[in-house]
Amino acid sequence: MKKVILLSAMNFVLFLVPIKVFAHGTEGHASEEVTNYWNYGFIASLIILVIFLGLFVLAKKKMKNISLKNKENRNKHHLISKRSIIYKWVSIIGFMVTIFLLIMAIVNTEEEVTFQHIHGLGYTSDGEELYVPAHDGLKVYKDGAWTIPTEREKHDYMGFSMFKGGFYSSGHPSPNSELANPLGIVKSTDKGKTIDILDLYEEIDFHGMTVSYETQEIYLFNPAENSRMDQPGFYYSTNETKTWNQSMLQGLVGQATSLAAHPTEEGIVAIGTDQGIFLSDDYGNNFERLSDSEAVSAVSFDHQNNLLVATQSEEAKLLKINLPSNEVNELSIPSLEEDAIAYVKQNPINKDELVFATNAKDIYFSNDGGETWDKSVDKGVAITH
Repeated sequence: MKKVILLSAMNFVLFLVPIKVFAHGTEGHASEEVTNYWNYGFIASLIILVIFLGLFVLAKKKMKNISLKNKENRNKHHLISKRSIIYKWVSIIGFMVTIFLLIMAIVNTEEEVTFQHIHGLGYTSDGEELYVPAHDGLKVYKDGAWTIPTEREKHDYMGFSMFKGGFYSSGHPSPNSELANPLGIVKSTDKGKTIDILDLYEEIDFHGMTVSYETQEIYLFNPAENSRMDQPGFYYSTNETKTWNQSMLQGLVGQATSLAAHPTEEGIVAIGTDQGIFLSDDYGNNFERLSDSEAVSAVSFDHQNNLLVATQSEEAKLLKINLPSNEVNELSIPSLEEDAIAYVKQNPINKDELVFATNAKDIYFSNDGGETWDKSVDKGVAITH
């Protein structure tokens, strides 16, 4: 009996050992393994508990049915009695372990969602979910809560752009993926469960890339010569990477910081630089300056033919520029102090819902067109309510 109790105690202690002792990989992978560890442990301990409870009940029934009139039966009764004591103690310890593991499984189900980096923002076409590529896979905001999808690989997406049917991206594969590095240009139509390789696989990853929401035109800054592009520069494709064209960038001034493709109109692309916001209607060959010389930190088209432009000089600002009239309105945003807006998006279905992410990994939502804002992520940690 002592051996059984000792063995059960050792198993209990083993369950308490931090899983990170055995885990390898990123913090996100370790967190997922912790959750699985408690879940599997609870199931295993529950099975053991049921088995030994069953053995204890059977032993008690056998003891009741044994006559103690002869020595042989008394010996048999004594043997079963000793076993029933063992079954009872194992069941008690198993019950304690099961309750402990159940509590841990519940606690770890409510996993803290963190963002190592933020590489973009994008809404699904129904406007129900916001996807955020965060170095260790996609994080999803839906119905007021952040979640980490578990049924897809945690790729390090760069140049991330949602379109009407899914998303395009570049970047690097997850550490446990069979895909080669870098990803080149990829596409997914099932929210990242699977990805299709389009171009420049194993050659290059593009940090500066944007895709039109409906036309699916791809624009990107190419940092180096590769098998499809003869030299560095600004390129676009109108046929999903089958052919590439280099743009002239006439009229563009300053160091590029951000870019965005018009969601519905062909050939229209905006580029933000450290000297302002510039717009082209001929695939980036010629640009017109739309704002003064304030440095631009983020740019995005909404779905009402406006440009959302984040600027940074003495303080961060968020502007809405109407393209037909060139009218500029400044939206009210929280004080960001030394921080700046890195990405901004509008919900494709609800025009009053806006979201922006900052360099310090804060994420804010507005449900009234930018009049008021609520912080949802604070310095890379999702806020739970």
